[in-house]
Amino acid sequence: MPSVREQLALEMKYSTGPDSGLRDAAASENKSLPIHRWVPWIAGFSAQFVEDAIDKYLPTSKRTRQVVLDPFAGVGTTLVEAIKSGHGAIGYEINPFAALVAAAKIACVEVTPIDLRAEVDAFRIAMQRFESEIDKRYAADPNADLLATEDLTRVRPEHFKSRIPFFSPPIEAKFLYALVRTSALLEPDRSLFRAALGGTMVSYSNYTYEPSLASRPGSGKALIENAPVGLTICRKLDEMLTDIEWARQTYGHNWLGQRREIWQTSYFGADLEEGSVSLVVTSPPYMNNYHYVRNTRPQLHWLGLIANGGGSQLEHASFGKFWQTVRQGERVELTFELPGLANSLDELRLKHPEKRQYGGAGWANYVATYLNDSFRLMKSLQRHLKVGGHAVIVVGNSIIQGIEFPVDRLMAQMAERSRLHVEDIHIVRTKRVGNSIIDSSVRNGDANGHRKKTQLYDAAVILRK
Repeated sequence: MPSVREQLALEMKYSTGPDSGLRDAAASENKSLPIHRWVPWIAGFSAQFVEDAIDKYLPTSKRTRQVVLDPFAGVGTTLVEAIKSGHGAIGYEINPFAALVAAAKIACVEVTPIDLRAEVDAFRIAMQRFESEIDKRYAADPNADLLATEDLTRVRPEHFKSRIPFFSPPIEAKFLYALVRTSALLEPDRSLFRAALGGTMVSYSNYTYEPSLASRPGSGKALIENAPVGLTICRKLDEMLTDIEWARQTYGHNWLGQRREIWQTSYFGADLEEGSVSLVVTSPPYMNNYHYVRNTRPQLHWLGLIANGGGSQLEHASFGKFWQTVRQGERVELTFELPGLANSLDELRLKHPEKRQYGGAGWANYVATYLNDSFRLMKSLQRHLKVGGHAVIVVGNSIIQGIEFPVDRLMAQMAERSRLHVEDIHIVRTKRVGNSIIDSSVRNGDANGHRKKTQLYDAAVILRK
């Protein structure tokens, strides 16, 4: 049976190409940029890419307070760039931690820097005193109950589970103490502190991003026995203060005058006026990032952002779903038709039947669910875009059980069936590191190394209503 790439090539009336006028979409570029650098977020794109998309598809001559939408807002990269460029910004994000960070960013100019500085200094002093006492007690007796004296057990996440302790005992006590202190703050300062806690916590935990969450021993790194938690958090807060002062001086009242909304809910439940959006710049979770909603489990639990069972709700509400929510259910059928796609899913279903739901049948359910949500996305964008409005969707191809699914071109075909015009597909990054999907030709090849390997890439699908 031919590959998905070969089957779909005959259907394409547009081409891919690198000359797009859009800079590299890699989110790593955000690490050095004001406001964007607050919280690392690998499942996103660069601020420069969004800036280029706005410049290209909302030219200065047409800027009359347009609305820019990001249906998968993450930590707010699109929202911040839209506000900086003088537009209104609306985002939807189901992940409570990402939504918290995005809200803190777009509200940051409302903060009075001198008052926030006083709160940071008070926090720094309190943490120094507490950590000094914890370090003394831990050095004297490594088995001492470091939570009992301060009654920190009440804020410890009851339902968080990990293969090894997420924090060492002294670090756990320090983090929980920091959490209690920040809980007493008023908004928007409280969200800024919580974003700082969430943005730093993995760095002094026994886990690491490689790029998904993994234990430090599993990544070849030593456990962290103790660390200056307060110092790490305060460094992040100092960085945030610097950026807030910069944003106020650079954008001031113009930022405050823009429409700024982030909704912690699925875009599919959006209450948006039809034809109200001029530009969409977004990147939905990739098909190969099938554990996307689990990457922020520590932040969700330790910051108290989800109750018992909340994680499961997120997995079911996520775009494409967490794969284990659909792998052992009833067979999932496509809700639309594209040439060759049903055949490719049938081919996938026949792979490794001995593994039952962990074999091809389970993966086919996941792929079908993801593509059904993709088709639903095109229908929603068609409804919310203005006539002449554009959507720039960054997505990557995926390889499941050795079968390539060119999600960019599949989405383009879905868009055409939803009465959206496909202007082009631009390859914006060709050196993407993908998760090790089972039997991926990217990783494995055949035993003799003769199998033609397929490269993972990121593409920007450009649509116009």
